[in-house]
Amino acid sequence: MGIATDLIIVVIVGLLGGLAARKLNQPLILGYILAGIAVGPFTGGVTVSDVDEIEQLAEIGVALLLFSLGLEFSLKSLKPIRAIALGGSALQVLLTLLVGFALGRYLGWETTPSLWFSVAIASSSTAVIAKTLASRGQMGTLSSRVMLGMSIVQDILVIPLMVIMMSLESSGVSLVGVLKPLIKVILFVAAMLYAGARIIPHLMERVARWESRELFVLAVTATGLGVGYLTYSLDLSFAFGAFIAGLVLSESDYGRAALNDLVPVRDLFGLLFFVTIGMLFDPSFLVARWRTIAALLAAVTLARGTILAGTGRLFGYRNVIPLALFLGMIPLSEIAFIVLQRGLDSGAIPYDIYALALNVVILSMLLGPLATGLTGPAYGLVKRLKKPDAIRTVNLPPTGLADHVVIAGGGTFGRHIGFVLRSLEHPYLIIEPHHATFLKGQEEGLSLLFGDPGQDAIVEAAGIERARLLVITLRGRLETLDVFRAARKRNGTIPVMARAESREDRRLLEERGVTRVIDPEMEAGLEMARQALLQLDVPATVVHREIETLRRAGQADPFDGRPEHEALSRLRRATERIQLEWIYLHEGNPLVGKRLSETPIRSGFGLSVVAVGRDENAFPDVTGSLVLRAGDYVAVVGTQEQNRRFVEAFGTKRARSEP
Repeated sequence: MGIATDLIIVVIVGLLGGLAARKLNQPLILGYILAGIAVGPFTGGVTVSDVDEIEQLAEIGVALLLFSLGLEFSLKSLKPIRAIALGGSALQVLLTLLVGFALGRYLGWETTPSLWFSVAIASSSTAVIAKTLASRGQMGTLSSRVMLGMSIVQDILVIPLMVIMMSLESSGVSLVGVLKPLIKVILFVAAMLYAGARIIPHLMERVARWESRELFVLAVTATGLGVGYLTYSLDLSFAFGAFIAGLVLSESDYGRAALNDLVPVRDLFGLLFFVTIGMLFDPSFLVARWRTIAALLAAVTLARGTILAGTGRLFGYRNVIPLALFLGMIPLSEIAFIVLQRGLDSGAIPYDIYALALNVVILSMLLGPLATGLTGPAYGLVKRLKKPDAIRTVNLPPTGLADHVVIAGGGTFGRHIGFVLRSLEHPYLIIEPHHATFLKGQEEGLSLLFGDPGQDAIVEAAGIERARLLVITLRGRLETLDVFRAARKRNGTIPVMARAESREDRRLLEERGVTRVIDPEMEAGLEMARQALLQLDVPATVVHREIETLRRAGQADPFDGRPEHEALSRLRRATERIQLEWIYLHEGNPLVGKRLSETPIRSGFGLSVVAVGRDENAFPDVTGSLVLRAGDYVAVVGTQEQNRRFVEAFGTKRARSEP
């Protein structure tokens, strides 16, 4: 059966490898690569008959992987981390190119192979990183966004570099040889962003109208592969074209639907790609050259990790993020296989150097998921060994801190909470880990303590034993748990509020005992809904009731079910049916000139008057003898139906509503 038999073998061993990886709680990619090694031509036993044909099919897998990454990628998603994703990635790629070239020359390689090797190791595997983070429930954290943002930008930068290297091999080193492929890439991207942004979404819309999911999946797949083939025919990278096509489609209304339908196809070809990677691995070559390979892998891993961690620090990221960049971005990019294969096919890389580099790439992919799992324990060890930050406080109350709120993490969230507590004259202290924000808060008169809120000495200095509430505004799950553990160690009963960046983070924090977990995206959506309803003149009490209902549906109340809060819950449900509304008395209103006791507000409609606003004054203690005047605002309390009937009967105008 030829290629059909090979595909059957690949799928079956991929399934077995994936099951084994899941059983061992490891990423599926690890199982796929090991399965490929088992059926590769270098290990004996059951093997495929034609690795070259499988390898060609695997290129489709690379293209579909990058096409789906383009669909997931959005320029908007880079906005919060654009500085490190763009500037940091460019700096990291440049420094890695220099390191890779220096390593090649140190090993005695010629200039050209050293350049190709440096391009191959410049970027990290977005697919491996994403799948590893997803399998460990770490998607959505700040460190995951930084890693994925940088790895995607790395791929965008490396692909043109590969095209330039291919052009230099064919035309020689010259200014034209550098500029020609670069201009070709720029023109292609510009054409795709202009024409593709109009043609591809229009095509998807036409296909979607036929309401055939099968045709839609075919249209999506054909778009990615078709644009990839177009770039291949222009002497550019097949995978690069697929990525640009996904990027263009992601900005349309059909990007998310296209990604959802592409996932099964992508995962199947992704399995094919990673099993093929394992097939290329020659254990006998590793045994024969293990010292050189181990040294080269260690040098590449340490050099790239140091550059990545240093870049994170340079761009202002602290705590676990530099360590996550060091350990989490070890796997080299799948584009490295394309780079090395092109270099080998063109004769620029001798087979011996190709095999060495290939082993380094494959081993980095095997090592990456394992190293990512060490991030948490390693961060905990660093925290224990790290010398405590110097304790520095500003604007503390002269009477000291007691029964106060500790806001750990500072930032924009922390400052807003501090402003509210200060306006209510409630004692608080913000633990701010970033010096620039600390100085800004100092100028604003906030009560601050400078330091890492995860350090025991800093938490102790914040007076956590005497605090009434701990609010953790940090984004990362690991950093949040560090602060939580340090606080509960000294105050085992203090209520703790924390933010969660994903549903998985929320579940984990609640399991660890965090009292209240806040979802910033849900709260922002509820606030926008509240503002929209108020703009539509929906009474404020109705708005409040509906928003609270939605909030309770999306976030369980930690007090629900406790006997001591049962009565409070009943009162809350009862008050939701009561509405306080201000009613304006215009000139000519029948109520004007009458005493309150003479009006049917209570006797006829069952409403209670709780206040009257007149000119600049308000009368909260109203009596039946008060004479109503034109221009008065009357605050009445009743149900929404009672208020509606009262307004209709007297033709009054409701000026504003309050909960």
